[in-house]
Amino acid sequence: MIKVRLILLTGLLVMVGMAGCRSAHTTSAILYIDEQNYDKAVQVIHEGFEYRDDEPDAYYYLGEAYSHLAEEAVENDDYPEASKNYTLAYDAYQRVLDIDREHWEDRVGESLAYNYRNRFSQAGRDWEEGFFEQAEGHLRLAYAAAPDSLTPVKNIARMKMQMAGMPDFEDRREEMLDEALVLLDQVLATKPEAYELQADKATVLFELGRNEEAGAIYDQLLQEHGDDTALLLSIAELSVSDGNYSRAADMYVRVVDLRQGDTDALNDDQNKDMLVYAGRWYGISSIGRYDDALAVLDRAADLELFPTEETMLIRLQTFYNYGKKLKNDAAAETDLAQQAEVQARSQQMYQRAVDVGIAMTNTYMARADGFLYLSMAQLELGDYTASEANFKTYEELEGSSGN
Repeated sequence: MIKVRLILLTGLLVMVGMAGCRSAHTTSAILYIDEQNYDKAVQVIHEGFEYRDDEPDAYYYLGEAYSHLAEEAVENDDYPEASKNYTLAYDAYQRVLDIDREHWEDRVGESLAYNYRNRFSQAGRDWEEGFFEQAEGHLRLAYAAAPDSLTPVKNIARMKMQMAGMPDFEDRREEMLDEALVLLDQVLATKPEAYELQADKATVLFELGRNEEAGAIYDQLLQEHGDDTALLLSIAELSVSDGNYSRAADMYVRVVDLRQGDTDALNDDQNKDMLVYAGRWYGISSIGRYDDALAVLDRAADLELFPTEETMLIRLQTFYNYGKKLKNDAAAETDLAQQAEVQARSQQMYQRAVDVGIAMTNTYMARADGFLYLSMAQLELGDYTASEANFKTYEELEGSSGN
């Protein structure tokens, strides 16, 4: 790192005689920098400020000297000293721009980018290799070198979130999440509109068990970014945690709709499973969204080469529970014509359960639940002989599995 910067400075020395208006103190500082005597360079530039404090060259090379001192401190693992010098370098570079932005903006930008990239890229390598403490140190130095960029702070927060989910940090999980939350709030205080960071904050709050706060953020983000599948999946996870399975199912279906509507076939591998989960949740008796359940289960079936045991059983259960609900609705109906119509629909659902149950038990003959629901549906239809036979098979399978 130092050698690269030295080459640049040696080239700049050629310009010393051409500058004309450069002070003797600044010229001396450039020579000291070329000799790697950075403390002396800082000293003589500050001495020059006693005579003139509006020379952009002086502040620029002051920034270069502090940058070198920061790099030396990094090599000596003295991160507080490195941070102090990166901050001083940044302040010096900003003073250059205050005095003469037009002529110095490009050169100052290169120097700031150099400092930032060195630390940021090293942090990335350390993070990838699992050296989290070193990675955090370099990210904090990157922020000191270029505090206009909040990316280092954001990355520290995300690294903390990653660490919180690792077995090695299980005993510090809550501490890591709390630290991540503080960092995210620090960035959001400056950029409250940062959507991804708002989503990260909601995730951290959820992991900390602060579901109500997480939900409030998710609700707002959903209005503004309802086509973000990662957001929808996070909301689904929160909904499951809260026991709101109906909403979780809605989020899954929405994700599948978006994925099937795009051109990326690589993101479709979980579509069937999400539809099956949605179908199971819609079909829970306390939710009772049976039409929605059957619709998404039909979609799941279309994605299967062969009907699986799980999807067939869920379809069987859904048809049976739907028939049972309609039977209860019919019993509560006072209008005779309406009652007959609902009863007919109930019988239709029971018959669909029988059709699926027969297909399932012929294919998956060891699944006891299949025989149970088939038996109960046949009983509702008055086919007592078949119902009794299938219930007996259910008992035999249950007995053998218990042994």
